[in-house]
Amino acid sequence: MAYLYGYYSEDPNYPEGVRCNIEAIYEPPQIGDMSAAQELNDARRHTADIVASGLGLELVGWLITRPPANEGETSILKSEEVRRMA
Repeated sequence: MAYLYGYYSEDPNYPEGVRCNIEAIYEPPQIGDMSAAQELNDARRHTADIVASGLGLELVGWLITRPPANEGETSILKSEEVRRMA
């Protein structure tokens, strides 16, 4: 899992469109396995936020990756993952 830093800008391709531009990804300390990631205590996260702000960036999202599901299986997000992404 990682945090996405960037900024929002006008998207001229759509009426009143807004585009999210990702400029940096911060990966905090974590324990992960094939089905989940648990974020650990991160003393540097505050510093990452300050540096991003100094560069004109803000926290705009969160991402998680996992291996593709095997044939015939479905990869379903856990409720905690959906809550964090929202």
